[in-house]
Amino acid sequence: MNRPAKIGLLIGAESDWPAAFINEVARRRRGVSVELIKLSGTHLAETSDYAVIIDRISHEIPYYHTVLKVALLNGTAIINNPLEYGAHDRFFNASLVSHMGFYHPRTVALPSHAYNEGVFEDSLRNLIYPIPWEKHITYLGGFPVVLRPLHDSVLKRVYIINNYQELWHAYNQTGTEPMMLREHITWDKYVRCICIGPHAIKIARYVPGAPSDIRYYQDETYLNPRERALVSESAQLINRALGLDFNMLDFAFQGSSLIAVDVTNPTPRLDINQLTPFFFDWVVATMADYAIALALGEQRQQMRELIWHHYLKAQQDTPHDTHDLNGSALR
Repeated sequence: MNRPAKIGLLIGAESDWPAAFINEVARRRRGVSVELIKLSGTHLAETSDYAVIIDRISHEIPYYHTVLKVALLNGTAIINNPLEYGAHDRFFNASLVSHMGFYHPRTVALPSHAYNEGVFEDSLRNLIYPIPWEKHITYLGGFPVVLRPLHDSVLKRVYIINNYQELWHAYNQTGTEPMMLREHITWDKYVRCICIGPHAIKIARYVPGAPSDIRYYQDETYLNPRERALVSESAQLINRALGLDFNMLDFAFQGSSLIAVDVTNPTPRLDINQLTPFFFDWVVATMADYAIALALGEQRQQMRELIWHHYLKAQQDTPHDTHDLNGSALR
């Protein structure tokens, strides 16, 4: 299908990144235009005028997610592919990387605290009540633990829990949102990998839980060369297996052991004050490179070639405890 080399942006309240991205694409003078998508309803099998759509908000607006899937049928490249992004959740992705041979903190998926109107008691008879909290906390190795949403959350509730009273109080605030409990780990080094397309990766020293404007640090000496290579290769492998064009992955080192702490952040906050100008400018320029290449047909969208099942089969004989600095599980 011949279509204009046009990129559509599907965004929420953010302002820093869309403006910078539009200016960056225009500055390249490659014959590619960018505009905010405007929607008022979508017809059956409607064609899309966009060669590429960058999605930053469909996880909050279900209608947008439907529109993106229809655009995908017409050959539009979507960043991120809605069939991949919408099918996964944090617990599945954590289980996937565990099967691939990475160590992920122990995690428990929980029943929702409440349910929407129309879900009756008989609909929940497969669930055991009360929830066996002591069993779960024992499995996680005791307190503290992390309580967080199973999916990308509009409210973005994340709790550090130190005892049962705090756990029950926090869980009672979560309403119908599916949650999961995760082991709270300690680390010697912690990094965040920003991944765009199949190859581009930028590693940031990251401080989780710090105020938003002092989380990202440019520190080229923070990881030694072997640690940096292991993190970069691991991020690339996991991101491809998840089938995401844009994602941020968190890794930690305990001594020489690599831990995949969080591998699901496909719509991260792109505020210049949080990312710092160094990482913000890299995201803008690298996303422009990738989106322009897709729009001009110079790059194939990786999701059409790679699915997690291939990676699972490729890694099925790998022990779970071999991700040290030798990188043996990545060979």
